[in-house]
Amino acid sequence: MQLYDMHSHILPEFDDGAKSVEEALSLISVLKKQGVKNICLTPHFYTHEMSVEDFVKIRREAFEKFKPYIPKDVNIVLGTEVYVTRYLFGNNDLSELSYGNSRYILTEFGYNSRFSENTMNKFYSFINEHNLIPVIPHVERYQTLIDNPSIISELKDMGVVIQTNISNYAKKAPMFKRRKMLKLISKGLIDIIGSDAHSLRHNTPEVYSEAINCISSKCGEQVVEQMMNNAKEIFENAL
Repeated sequence: MQLYDMHSHILPEFDDGAKSVEEALSLISVLKKQGVKNICLTPHFYTHEMSVEDFVKIRREAFEKFKPYIPKDVNIVLGTEVYVTRYLFGNNDLSELSYGNSRYILTEFGYNSRFSENTMNKFYSFINEHNLIPVIPHVERYQTLIDNPSIISELKDMGVVIQTNISNYAKKAPMFKRRKMLKLISKGLIDIIGSDAHSLRHNTPEVYSEAINCISSKCGEQVVEQMMNNAKEIFENAL
């Protein structure tokens, strides 16, 4: 089974993730040792701070600088973790923010979002006006969604993809939270996983295998396989 990391901040010297090429390669090495050779680099884009054009330009420059160091046996897709603000929708073309050549785009909202009609309209804008498929990162950080799984169901009915971080399924994760997240996975409300790795101290990717084993033992191996198939679809569309 191919393993995928769909959310990371490994692109070096760019955002609050890897601070150097050496640190980025160390994070990739940690993932490789656990069998993860399909990795998405999704640096932060704060849409109220910079234009899409400027962001895409400096991200491309950072990626081109990093490319020669990427191990040959690792598959990389370049994407973006887009912090969604009203400024974003002043742009006619958001396609360069998606995962590679795919229509999928990682879309972060304020953690206190109530997923009101205004927020839902932003999802509709991505889907209907920009022909993009939103992916919600680290769903566990949105208390409204965790407390109201019916909203997650509504989002999934719209075509939105739901991502969770591996840290929630490690032994160090609070038991109550881990159980709650596993219940959402077992109900089919979470689609893909990611490390959200910034360093070996902040969202370390070292617990990837631990997370996979936890999900497999509690929800079934077929659930893990389905999550990886979901990731594969995005990844292969991005290439």
